[in-house]
Amino acid sequence: MFSQQYFSPLLFACFALLASLLLSLGGRSARAQPARSDTVGAATELPEVVATATRRLETVRHTGRRVAVITAEDIAAQPALSLDEVLRSAPGVELQSRAGFGVQSDYTMRGSSFKGVLLLLDGVPLNDPQTGHYLSDFPVPLSEVARIEILRGPAAALYGPNAVGGVINVITHAGRRAEAGEDRAATAAWTGEGSMQYGAHALYDAGAAARYERGRTAFGAATAWQGTDGEPISAPDGTPVRSGGDRLRTDFERQTHTLAARRGLGDELGGATLYARVGMDRRNFNAYHFYTDFDSDRARSDNQTYWVQARLRNSTQQPTRWTAQVAAKQHQGLYVYNPAASGGSARDYSRKATAQLHASRRVAEGLRLTGGASGEWRGIDSATMGDHRNLSGGVFVSGRWQASRPLWIGGSARANYDDAYGLELAPQASLAYTPAGYLTLRAAVARAVRAPTYTERYIDTKVEEPAGNLGNPALDAERAWSYEAGADLYPLPGLTLHATAFYRDTQDLIDYAKRPEEELFVARNVLNARQRGLELEAEARRSLGEATRLHLTSAYTLLGSDLSTDSDAEYKYTPSHARHLVQGTARLRAGRATLGLRGLWKDRRARRSYGVLHGRAAYRVPVRGARLGLSLEVRNLFDHDYADVFDAPMPGRWWILGVSLKP
Repeated sequence: MFSQQYFSPLLFACFALLASLLLSLGGRSARAQPARSDTVGAATELPEVVATATRRLETVRHTGRRVAVITAEDIAAQPALSLDEVLRSAPGVELQSRAGFGVQSDYTMRGSSFKGVLLLLDGVPLNDPQTGHYLSDFPVPLSEVARIEILRGPAAALYGPNAVGGVINVITHAGRRAEAGEDRAATAAWTGEGSMQYGAHALYDAGAAARYERGRTAFGAATAWQGTDGEPISAPDGTPVRSGGDRLRTDFERQTHTLAARRGLGDELGGATLYARVGMDRRNFNAYHFYTDFDSDRARSDNQTYWVQARLRNSTQQPTRWTAQVAAKQHQGLYVYNPAASGGSARDYSRKATAQLHASRRVAEGLRLTGGASGEWRGIDSATMGDHRNLSGGVFVSGRWQASRPLWIGGSARANYDDAYGLELAPQASLAYTPAGYLTLRAAVARAVRAPTYTERYIDTKVEEPAGNLGNPALDAERAWSYEAGADLYPLPGLTLHATAFYRDTQDLIDYAKRPEEELFVARNVLNARQRGLELEAEARRSLGEATRLHLTSAYTLLGSDLSTDSDAEYKYTPSHARHLVQGTARLRAGRATLGLRGLWKDRRARRSYGVLHGRAAYRVPVRGARLGLSLEVRNLFDHDYADVFDAPMPGRWWILGVSLKP
């Protein structure tokens, strides 16, 4: 067995060596401007312009924030079946997974709780009001994802509550084109793709997508079906775990489907484009030790998510750019703690509806203002937590001023009211200074708020063991001030370097705490946390010949925390983040062949450190104007035994064979 103590240095050394190779190949090239700038949704693929950091199209160097971009090409090259598997290698994003292959994961950024990351689907918040554990129940197949923008650090001034650690904006193919508001040629065009994969333990993954465009009208559809018999589960002492006489396994079944449409309205409403989407995700899976480490836990879950959204946006050519958007979500969850025992099951329905309107206009030379309002209704109907409803809403204003040629100053402020915690203000300011084409200096300060979830407020766990979780209806919101400063360096063509230092002071952090005289973990505002860290990133792209290209990414996150706590209490989630997080990807494309690696290593405060490495090899074969792809993946190459949460088992070494067809 490959020793884990050598894994982290080896992984880091491999990426450092490859980066050094790129530098030597670059020779003494002159310093250059960053190579690619992008307008989200435009026909030109230049990823340096983003929308997430400011709610409008903005060159990333002017935002004063660190925004990373994952493209559709990056996604296709990764050994990943789901969104959260893609994000496991995103710099600075830590996923705490309870199972493999995207079954369920908690997201954290910069040491935030797993409820403090805001996930957007084409700009609309997707977070479930019941619990942050449902964030990976994503109602769109991975084949429909065109681009992912990751903003690290708070963004409550623009997006409202829960954007404490950061924002992840998933932009779909249909949503991206609607962003551009462009008209197409009158000739009808069909495109599509399909794929099938089969692997160890009867793993299957089948998906297809089709898109049609003609003039100002477009339609799209995508579907994905996945499942496996799973690996047999053993207790820490090696004893087989059984339920009702059968060996328990890490099995799951999942299906995800979506339909989308876009229609350009011509000269009506300022050349507006209407975009709409419906989607659903259903997953049934073994949930052994997902939420407890009790001996009697043999849990299973069956989750269903339904999503609908519509957006109307006028043309980018208009002096005032406006967007109106509505969306609704329903999540149905059935959790059975022990199928062989009586009781211990819970069925919950959570729902929410959102509406938002914002507009942006240049009001003077070098000065652009954006403002808007949003509202949300949310509720839960639960056999164990009861029926509850809440309303929230807010207004915001944001400005970006080019004070001089190299200096950009941004500021935002939001007033948000939630009947769960009252009125809160969330200001934000940022600065970007670009004294030279190869250097950007940036700084930002912001305040963020997180609302307690329904689970934190009302859960009352009833299990056979003398322990569990108890909610607290009197919970207050978390409130945090964050500060960051960083630099982006472009020393050679194809090479970018980023460094960011950050500090966050969180008051009334919510966690489950169990005091010595208590049997239950009770949700409380008991923690004040001061978190500080350093993020280092490098990305290199290099042509090694006419048809050979190398793409490398590497990232290191250092995170430290000072907690003001009840020293006698035991906490459930707060100490779980990684102190050291190393992530990296490597992709070599030579003609029709592609070889990719993805790895990470975690050193954690409260749990055993681990490292994993995945590999993927693919070959493209032209077939009558289409591309037939053949692939082989090996997950967890060194077959490490590891877990992110409690002792919920993560996959060992799996092989996966795949075939795909694209026009």
